[in-house]
Amino acid sequence: MKAEIVSAISPASFKPLKAIAMSSDQFTRRLLIINLILLSAIQFAVAQDPVKGKALFTANNCGTCHKIDEQMVGPALGPMVTMGHKEDYLISWIQNNQALIEKKNPEALEIYNKFNQQPMPVFSNLTNKDVKDIISYIRSEWKTMQPVNNDMQSNGKSVGRKSSADNTWPIIGLVITLIIAFLIIVILNKTIARLEGLLLNRKKILPKKQFSKKKR
Repeated sequence: MKAEIVSAISPASFKPLKAIAMSSDQFTRRLLIINLILLSAIQFAVAQDPVKGKALFTANNCGTCHKIDEQMVGPALGPMVTMGHKEDYLISWIQNNQALIEKKNPEALEIYNKFNQQPMPVFSNLTNKDVKDIISYIRSEWKTMQPVNNDMQSNGKSVGRKSSADNTWPIIGLVITLIIAFLIIVILNKTIARLEGLLLNRKKILPKKQFSKKKR
């Protein structure tokens, strides 16, 4: 079977195979560069900036209705953002809580009814990244306000792990894609190298006259 495959491939196909191998190497380099750029973009997108979050918190007058550690017109924000609520929900609530209430979201209705159905302003001007920065600021401030004890440290670690896991999933998916693509290219290059080796061996084994007749 191996001999049949070798005989089916002519020496003239040697150059095209070499060209394919070279182009696959170029493709590998380009793929690595593209994935590095995408990885950097994702890391930038998921990074949270508490300093910027503080500025946004102040600029949007969040302190008028909220304190981080005490209930005012609205709930204390520290416990709100660190216990029980997912980040996606918090983003939706801050950007447009009225939309969640209209959809009868259970979490939104619970807060709405608990605070006498007093409407919260809509912050559609804030992007997802802006809200994440505000949440990061609230979490960092809330953490500094807590007494040092085992229970609070355990809660803080749990929240930190949850947030970190949510942010790293896109990166993990990208790395897996990169690895699969790289393995495919490596296998392709090995296959091409084997075919080239078989062609070289065939060229050495066959008499020179046979090649000269074929050229004519």
